[in-house]
Amino acid sequence: MLVEAGFVRAFDSTGGEWTFRPSFGRIASLGTPHEIVALYAGLHGPRAAADATYVLACLCDQDDPTPLIGWLDEEGQHAGTMPAIEQIVIARHLMQHGIAGKAKPGQGNGEYSDRFDAAEYIAAARVHLGLSSADAEALSMTEFQTMLEMKFPQAGEKKRSVPSREEYEAAVKAIEERRRG
Repeated sequence: MLVEAGFVRAFDSTGGEWTFRPSFGRIASLGTPHEIVALYAGLHGPRAAADATYVLACLCDQDDPTPLIGWLDEEGQHAGTMPAIEQIVIARHLMQHGIAGKAKPGQGNGEYSDRFDAAEYIAAARVHLGLSSADAEALSMTEFQTMLEMKFPQAGEKKRSVPSREEYEAAVKAIEERRRG
């Protein structure tokens, strides 16, 4: 279970165990690309508890997470053993790892998008990482980002530990001018 990649395992007092996976395939089951982003945003608003229960139900490995997360029917909301605030925290964690990723915290362009198209990332994982459809669908965004970084290290960034010839000559010239000056 890779918590660092966004996976979560929850237990209740009766010994019940549930696993939640923020994989591309599961994230896609949440709705359309626009609905997925709206749902993520909803986890930070007045409908957070209801949205969290829906996210956990869709991202759960087990067929019936209702003893843990509760359910909604004609009679109203029925609580599970997990408090709503914990469901919200876990749902936010899952969505962060499933949509935005956290492989390199603090990096990225930070641009907002009103859609998340899991199919694009699945295709990219298949093309760039040589994964099967099933393996690509099973990735979280964090895993995808980590694998891309490993395959294409420092893509777009050429860091050098020693200066180029031009940088060296410019530094020597600057030092000589300071000595004279």
